[in-house]
Amino acid sequence: MKRRVFIKFASASTLLFSSNIVIAKSINKDTLAVLDEVYEILFPKTNTMPSSKEFGALEFLVKNISHKSFDDYDKNLVLDGTKDFHSTFPNFLNLKNKEKKQIIEDIINSNDYAQSWLSKLIYYALEALLSDPLYGGNKKQLGWKSVNHKIGYPRPKLTYGQKI
Repeated sequence: MKRRVFIKFASASTLLFSSNIVIAKSINKDTLAVLDEVYEILFPKTNTMPSSKEFGALEFLVKNISHKSFDDYDKNLVLDGTKDFHSTFPNFLNLKNKEKKQIIEDIINSNDYAQSWLSKLIYYALEALLSDPLYGGNKKQLGWKSVNHKIGYPRPKLTYGQKI
């Protein structure tokens, strides 16, 4: 990985955190594709755990990021970080898995902004893996089954404090 690539990626963090300009957020097709692929690198299928696609990490994130209670800082970090990642690594989606893993590993080890972005993605993927399926993740309760979780009762009937 070239030094200039990391400098470019790091400079984006300065713009993200110092800008007072409000930008309308919409999740475009490229953003979704990058997020989906990054999630597959971070959460691949193993003998005991489902992949991010199987447990619905991206679906959970998309469903929850658009809710009014979703933290604006997290929303900006996820969306702007993905946009910055895609502009820094425009061929990411065309690379082989080994090359994708190497990029993720390299940015984790050398860039605080990228670490924060990936950390937030991991946080929401773990929520998707272990939350009630009502919230959009944990498809077919695969997350619970993979860790032998006993479901707690009563389970939620509605999301986000809606009245029954």
